[in-house]
Amino acid sequence: MSAAPADRVRTLLLRADNLLKNRLDPARPGDDRAIRARAALQEAAEVAQDPDLDPRVRELVDRRIAAVDLLIGDAGA
Repeated sequence: MSAAPADRVRTLLLRADNLLKNRLDPARPGDDRAIRARAALQEAAEVAQDPDLDPRVRELVDRRIAAVDLLIGDAGA
């Protein structure tokens, strides 16, 4: 696994985790933490396309994006 892309993916996953730790607050309309987390995960997905990265990393990022998409959908309901 290449160090630079792997480190970048790790950093982006941590950023998304930190944004999601404090789940959306219904009392704060316009709170976009889940959307910012999704953007970080989308960037991680792009970086994870590096052929030197383990395919399991790409699968993990894809699963995380799907989970955030569900969260965003729940917040909008």
